[in-house]
Amino acid sequence: MYDMSKKPLILIVDDNPQNLQVLGSMLKEHNYKPAAAQNGGKAIEFVHKKIPDLILLDVMMPGMDGIEVCRRLKAQESTRDIPIIFITALSEIKDKLKAFAIGGVDYITKPFITEEVLARINVHIKLKEALEKLLQVSITDEMTGVFNRRFAYEILTKQIETAKKTKENFIICYIDIDNLKKINDTHGHAEGDLLIGKVVEALKQITMVSDYIFRMGGDEFLLIFPKIEIQQINSLIDRIRQQLNNQVIHNQPIDFSFGFAEFNYEKQDISPDELINIADSGMYESKLKKKQCDR
Repeated sequence: MYDMSKKPLILIVDDNPQNLQVLGSMLKEHNYKPAAAQNGGKAIEFVHKKIPDLILLDVMMPGMDGIEVCRRLKAQESTRDIPIIFITALSEIKDKLKAFAIGGVDYITKPFITEEVLARINVHIKLKEALEKLLQVSITDEMTGVFNRRFAYEILTKQIETAKKTKENFIICYIDIDNLKKINDTHGHAEGDLLIGKVVEALKQITMVSDYIFRMGGDEFLLIFPKIEIQQINSLIDRIRQQLNNQVIHNQPIDFSFGFAEFNYEKQDISPDELINIADSGMYESKLKKKQCDR
C-alpha cells in the first residue's frame, strides 16, 4: 500500500550525468526521494531490488534503450504497475505513440520545463495513491481489516499455481468462531463484533508475514500457510488458542473450531473450491464433536 507519509521514490534513468544531476536536485527540493541509473540494465537491476513509486525514463540510451526497459518492466507482474514517464528529446508523434503503446503513462520532451515535470509527476503519484487505496478497499473486509472472501479465491488460485511450479505443498485452515450466535442473540451484535475482533487479533499475532488471513463470512475465516509443514499445524492452532484462553465475553469462553487441508503439488487437478471444502468439512466435524461433548 502506498504511504504518503514517506517521500515518494522516483528512479531517473538517463545516460547523461548532467540530466541525472538536474532532475535529482529538482526532485529533492520538492520532497521526492530520487534514485539514478545511467543505463537500462542498471535500471532493471535497481527495480528488482526496490520498487520505485515512479520512473522518469529516457528513450535514447546505449545498449538497452528506454522502450525495451519499459517493455520488460510491463511484462512482469511485480513491476508492471510502476508509472513510467518518458522524458526524451524525441518529439515526433510516432515516438510518443510507441511509448504509450508499451505502457508509458506520460511523455515529456527535452529540453524540459521544471514546473511541467513536477506537475506531471505529482499527478501520477496522486493517481497511484488513489488506485492503491481503491484496490485495498476492494480486497479488504471492512470490519476486521483482513482480506475478504473474493480475494481469498484469487490468492488461493495463485498459490496453487506457485506450488505446482516450485513443487512445494502448502496448508490451508478453515476456522469458525464458537459461540458467536449466542453472544449476538443474548448481548447484541456490538459484543459479537468484539468477539470477532479478539479472534482476528490472535490470528494476526501468530501468523507470519508470508501467511494470509481472509474473512469468509460472519464467523468464518480462511488461513493460507505457504511455509509450514502439515505436522506443524496443531502446534500453530495451540498457540492461537493460548492467545484466547484467558479471555471471556459475558462468561462465554473464546474458542473456535477448525479444519485444515494440504495442497499436494502432485495432485494438480484439485480446485480452490475443492481444497476449501476439505478444510471446511474438517471444521464442521470438529464443531460436531464439541457439541457432542457438551451434551
